Amino acid sequence: MGFSDSKEAFMSVPVTLTELWIYPIKSFPGLSVDRLTFDAAGPVDDRRWMLVDEKGKFVSQRGLPKLASFGMARLDAGYTVTAPDGDSAVLPEPGQAGESFAVTVWKDELQAHEVSPELSQWFSAKLGKRVHLVHTGPASERRIPDPGTYDHERVGFADGYPLLICNEASLDGLNEASGLTLDMRRFRPNVVVRGAEDRSELMLGRLNLPEGHIDLLKTCVRCNIPAIDPDTATYQKDVAAQLKTHCEWDGSTIFGVNGVARGVTGLTVGDTALYSAQA
Repeated sequence: MGFSDSKEAFMSVPVTLTELWIYPIKSFPGLSVDRLTFDAAGPVDDRRWMLVDEKGKFVSQRGLPKLASFGMARLDAGYTVTAPDGDSAVLPEPGQAGESFAVTVWKDELQAHEVSPELSQWFSAKLGKRVHLVHTGPASERRIPDPGTYDHERVGFADGYPLLICNEASLDGLNEASGLTLDMRRFRPNVVVRGAEDRSELMLGRLNLPEGHIDLLKTCVRCNIPAIDPDTATYQKDVAAQLKTHCEWDGSTIFGVNGVARGVTGLTVGDTALYSAQA
């Protein structure tokens, strides 16, 4: 599935939002939800918790594929996290801030708060590695690393942007070209759309909604996480090779686009939007 270099005229096409996801703990499995609500840092509860090592560096599936084997469920207040051995713990809603210390997400350093020493010990025992569970606090201080964003816009512990948008047709095209049967969970989207043509989202542009819009600012460069089977937490070299071949764009492996919601307080599965872009 090679990408075309041909120029296309201005396009405008209606799309439907078919899936919405949040990932409360960075690099853990996500939760399919019927509705996303937003605050200044993006979808509420999306990547607002994170595990860090003893140096404060974030922990992810890139180094610990086992994170994919954890389960997560929504409670009336907070979340339940289930370890691969079946043991579970409650991730409470943020309350009184715990110990504050510096953590790093890629090149960004910011202050975070330990949720509780007991939860940190629980995760450490399950992973066989000393970690701390931290939260961003009531308001993220982290800027979005993009010249197309505004000073007041923030992001939690996501790699860089508050939203990842994926296109069903692009996954269908990838599977057809590669002979794989990947599902969308591997690509960890917040928003999945139907109605746009295969790879047309890579032109970036905007999703215009009845209330506000989502600006698509950057194509998403992929690491090894989409090659990790979300059901078994095993890294699949053959999948990695196929992704490198069929999702190549400007020398990188690309699938999905990063964006920022502006003037949007919420999204619901089944909402319609008008996707417009100029190639």
